[in-house]
Amino acid sequence: MAKGKTEWRLADALKEYMQTTPVDHITVGMLTKRAQVTRNTFYYHFTDIYDLLGWIYEQEVVTQLAEYLKVDRWQTAYSLILDYIAANQQFCLQTFHSVARDLLENFLYSAASQMVKGVVEDVDPHAPAALEKSIVNFYGWALVMQVIQWLRDDLQEAPADVIHRAEIMLDGSVRNAMQNSQQH
Repeated sequence: MAKGKTEWRLADALKEYMQTTPVDHITVGMLTKRAQVTRNTFYYHFTDIYDLLGWIYEQEVVTQLAEYLKVDRWQTAYSLILDYIAANQQFCLQTFHSVARDLLENFLYSAASQMVKGVVEDVDPHAPAALEKSIVNFYGWALVMQVIQWLRDDLQEAPADVIHRAEIMLDGSVRNAMQNSQQH
């Protein structure tokens, strides 16, 4: 059995269980039975269920960053992230309400920080590294916290409204932050 195929079978099993069961209550035995692999096979690929969960977000969100970086507006990339969450609502909500919440937050931050970095580079491709890092950190986490709020509210708000709120707050603010840094 090809390595990639086994990982995806385990990932599919975890995602299926997470439709009805909190990730904290899913066992390796449950996954291996559904994926029709042995426990040893599971542990050959992953150290634990949270490692598998992280792998899923890596494959389905982080590896898509190359696509996010090709879009001409950060709003489009933000929309792609929100669309992923909406399409995988139960999976993301189960992660959000589990001890693995930090995995979701870190993967969201990875995506958001890449988007903000693109904005910074568009505004000033020669910005000092420390300033770029500060702006990316500040606005990256701001975008993540909007998604966290959206998850906390069980995705009741339309994704377009989440994006619109972020647009109101961010439009021109990166340029303003860079100008403020020159004055201080």
